[in-house]
Amino acid sequence: MNLLTGRVALGVAGLSFEPRDRAADLATVRAGIAAGTTLLDTARAYTRVDEPWYGEALAAEAARGTGVLVGTKGGHSRTSATTWDADISADRIRSDVDTSLRVFGGERLDLFYLHRVDLAEQPVEEGVSALASLRDEGKVARIGLSNVTVAELDRAAAVARVDAVQNRHTAMGRESADVLAWCEAQDVPFFAYSPLRDSATAPHLTAMADARGVSLQRLQLRALLASSPVLSVVSGATRPVTVLDSLAAESEPWDDALGAAYTADLLTRYDDA
Repeated sequence: MNLLTGRVALGVAGLSFEPRDRAADLATVRAGIAAGTTLLDTARAYTRVDEPWYGEALAAEAARGTGVLVGTKGGHSRTSATTWDADISADRIRSDVDTSLRVFGGERLDLFYLHRVDLAEQPVEEGVSALASLRDEGKVARIGLSNVTVAELDRAAAVARVDAVQNRHTAMGRESADVLAWCEAQDVPFFAYSPLRDSATAPHLTAMADARGVSLQRLQLRALLASSPVLSVVSGATRPVTVLDSLAAESEPWDDALGAAYTADLLTRYDDA
């Protein structure tokens, strides 16, 4: 299996923006690692105003010595309590990679994304070209793009191999279906972030969750994982119990009944739209 597909990656965004108990945050991430997560997800922008590398530093400390892969992102950072920037120029990306390397204390980053392709004024080719050079130099192992369109992916892929894509894609909304289809055609791992941030009801999955004695959220994550051979999900959590429930989606049995329940909920949603 590809190391970047079929997984529940633990995202640290929810731990990173407001003052919290750092020891508790670290325990939450470590609980996920102890339970078998193989991927952490963070970013330069996942920070507190007074701690500009909080999210990356948290992931770095939790992952150190474990062999867990960490994906981080650059070209987007917090500039105040309420503002962020977006800059995927070559100079900025090279600077962000070097900063992340110092935070992680290594010579190479496992996976580095251009974080907000959609908000940057620079062409995607500039940021991708910079990352390609950094990959050739051994500073970045894999190149990722986040918040990207199919047209931007086509342009990026003409410059360098794209190793991963991360877009918002929820269990009931499937907002990035076209980008996911592109990833399937190119055999590129796709990470669905905010996979549960959707207010749509799912009565059939809810009934299945009740029958199995598990959470609806676990079945929604399992349904997303089953929806594509290249898909993983980025699931955030602020408590160990939530981390463990999300990770259990990887091993939750998938059968015809569960597949039919998910299909029925999708049909109900889009028939009503």
